[in-house]
Amino acid sequence: MKRWKDRKRVQGAGWRRLDNTGKLFAMVTGEDLSNVFRVSAVLAEEVDGARLQEALKQTLPEFQVFQVKLRRGFFWNYFESNTREPEVEPETPYPCRFIEPHSSQMYLFRVSFFKKRINFEVFHGLTDGMGAMNFLKRLVEHYLILGETAGPEKEKAGSQEEKDRQETFQREAGYSDDGYLFHYDQGRKGTNTGYEKQRAFQLKGKNLPFGATAVFHGYLDLKKFKALCREKKVSMTKYLAALLLWSLIQVYLDGETKKEPVAVNLPINLRAFFKSDTMANFFAVTNISFPAHRRPASFDEVLSEVSRQMDEKIVRERLEETIASNVSQEKKWYVRITPLALKHLITGILFAKNTKGYTLTLSNLGPVAVEEPFQEKIEDFHVMIGVSPRQPLKCGVMAFGDTVDLTIASVKADRRFADYVYGWLEQEGILTGREENGAFASEFDRGSYPEMTEEKNRIRKAAPWFYGALLAAAVITGIVNAATYRWLGKWWSVLSIAGIAYAAMTVRFSILRHSSLAGRLVRQSLGACVLLALIDWFCGYGGWAFNYAIPCVLLFNVVAVGGLIALNRLNWQVHFMYQIVITLFTMIPLALWWAGLVTKPFLSLFTAGTAFLLLAVTGAVGSRSVKRELGRRFHI
Repeated sequence: MKRWKDRKRVQGAGWRRLDNTGKLFAMVTGEDLSNVFRVSAVLAEEVDGARLQEALKQTLPEFQVFQVKLRRGFFWNYFESNTREPEVEPETPYPCRFIEPHSSQMYLFRVSFFKKRINFEVFHGLTDGMGAMNFLKRLVEHYLILGETAGPEKEKAGSQEEKDRQETFQREAGYSDDGYLFHYDQGRKGTNTGYEKQRAFQLKGKNLPFGATAVFHGYLDLKKFKALCREKKVSMTKYLAALLLWSLIQVYLDGETKKEPVAVNLPINLRAFFKSDTMANFFAVTNISFPAHRRPASFDEVLSEVSRQMDEKIVRERLEETIASNVSQEKKWYVRITPLALKHLITGILFAKNTKGYTLTLSNLGPVAVEEPFQEKIEDFHVMIGVSPRQPLKCGVMAFGDTVDLTIASVKADRRFADYVYGWLEQEGILTGREENGAFASEFDRGSYPEMTEEKNRIRKAAPWFYGALLAAAVITGIVNAATYRWLGKWWSVLSIAGIAYAAMTVRFSILRHSSLAGRLVRQSLGACVLLALIDWFCGYGGWAFNYAIPCVLLFNVVAVGGLIALNRLNWQVHFMYQIVITLFTMIPLALWWAGLVTKPFLSLFTAGTAFLLLAVTGAVGSRSVKRELGRRFHI
C-alpha cells in the first residue's frame, strides 16, 4: 500500500492488485456480460449537471480506491492510478451497459443523471454494493451542499463539521485491502465455493432489442412488510427470495418444477460476519433453490424451504469455507503462473457453467442512512443489477425511510414475472406504488427514465451477424476445398480461412475495442505476418516473406512503438509491454535463419538489433520506472 499512497498523484505511477473477487470479474467481463450495477438517488429537485460535475470533482479524491484504471499484466490484471478528471453524462436508455476500460477517461465507473435522479454505475471488479453506496451518498452530500445559497448555509461547506466529515472520508474511504486474504485461514479446508454444480431452470423466450433492459420498481411499506415477516417468523430477504422462487414456478412452470430446480443466487455481505473496512469487494454468494419434480402446495412451503436453506448456508463456518476455497484456488502455483490469456479462457468457461446453477439473482443492500440535514432533500434510493441474455433476470432491494424498493431488471420481452411479484405484494397489502422505464407500454411509466430508443451503435449491433457470416464463409470455403482437393491437390482454403480470421480480428480488436494504438499495431502486424507467410507458401515458397516482408513489418512495429514511447513520455509505460512483445517476436526470423528458412538474414539481423537497442535505451533512460513496470506487469 505504501507504493500506492506515495505515487498515486502521478498518472499511472501507483498500482495495486485486484481483490480475490475482482480478479474473477475482470476475467469474465465483456460486451455480452457487463458485470456493472447501479445505485441511484432520487432527489426532491431536478439535477443540475454542472453542479453534479463539481460534486464529483470534490468526491473522487476522498475515495482513492476508485481513482484507478484496469490494466492487463502477464499473469493477472491490476489497477493503476488514474489522475484524469471523470465527466458526468446524461443518462441513456441503456442502464448498466458495459464500461470499456479504455473509454470514459479510463475509469471503471460512470456518473449520470436524469431529471431528479443521480446514478452511479460501477464495474463489480472495483467494488461491491457497500462501496458503491458510500460513494453515492458522499456524492449526493457534496451536490446538496453546493446547492446551498443563503449566507449562513453557504458557510456550512467550509465549517469545521464539513472539514471533519471530509477528513473522515479521506481516512476511511480509500481502504482497498482484500478482505478475503485478510481473513484467509490456511488451516481451514475450503470445500464450499458458493457455486452450485446442479443446473437450474433457465428462462427461455424472446429477448428485448439489442441493449435494452426492462426496469420495474415496486415500492413497499416498510412497517407493514416488517409486520408480515414477523408473522411468518422470517427475515425480509427470506420472504423475498421465497416470493421470487414461488413466482417463477407459477409463471413459467405451471406451478410445478420439472427436471431442474429453480434457484436464486444470493450475494452475502461478509462484513456482517467478519470485521472489515475494505471498500473493495468483500462478499460471497450462495444458491437457494426449490427442488425439482415438486409441486409446492402453497407459498408457505417454499418459504419454509428457503428459510431452512438460508439458516444452514449463511453461517460463519460455511462462509469461512468459502473464503478458504476461493483464496486457496488463487494461491495454487499452477494457477498463479498460468498466462492471463489462458486464465481468461478457462475462467470464462467455468463461470458460464456456474451461472447455469441459478435462475435469477437477488441482492439486498439493506437500509440506507443519510445525515439529518440531507434527509428531506432525498426522496429515494434504488439499486439495479446489470442483466444480459446470459443472466436475464436480476433483482435488487434497498430501503430508505419508510419505503423498501424492490427493483427487477430483465432482458426478456415478457413482463409476467414482474406483474405476478408485485401483484402478490399488493394482495398482501404492502405494495404502495409501481414504476417502470418504458420498455413496455404501461400506466406505470411515469417518464422518470429516458425514452426508449433503438441502440445507435449499429456497428456493435451488426457485429454478431458479421462474425456469423465470416464463420459461414470459412465453413463453405473448407467444404468446397475438400470437394475439389482431388483435382487441385492443394488446401487453398487454409489461406482463405486465415484471411477471414484476420478480418474478424481487425473488427474485434481494432474497431470495436478502444485499445491502445500500440496494441492495435502489434496485433494487426503479427496477423499480417502470418498471412504473408501463408501467401508465400501457397505461391510456391520463394522465401520473400521470411527474407524481406516479415522483417520489414516487424521493423515498422519496432520503430512505431519506440516512437509512441518517446512521444508519450509522461505515460510511456502504457506501451512498454508491447515493446517487449515485439522485441521477442523479432527473434523468430533469427530462429528461422538457424532452421534454414531465411537465406538472406540482413533485414532480420537489423530488425532484431534495432529492437534490442531501443529496448536497452528505454531501460537505461527509465531504469527505476522499468523495474516498477516489470513488477506490476509480471506480478504473480
